[in-house]
Amino acid sequence: MGLAKWMIKEGYSAEEVRAGVQKWFAFINPSGFSGDGCYKGRCEMPFAKNGCGGMDPQKIRY
Repeated sequence: MGLAKWMIKEGYSAEEVRAGVQKWFAFINPSGFSGDGCYKGRCEMPFAKNGCGGMDPQKIRY
């Protein structure tokens, strides 16, 4: 279960979930994300290198 799903399950508000996820993103990649990692084949790259942290592109649900 991901952070956002867990926070929602625990009853956090939308604003709290958004803030929690933003803090997590800032922690795992202080340089920020381009948002195009999966489209440019960086699924296997770690978060700190603008990747998706090793997600399997075949298992991503839209």
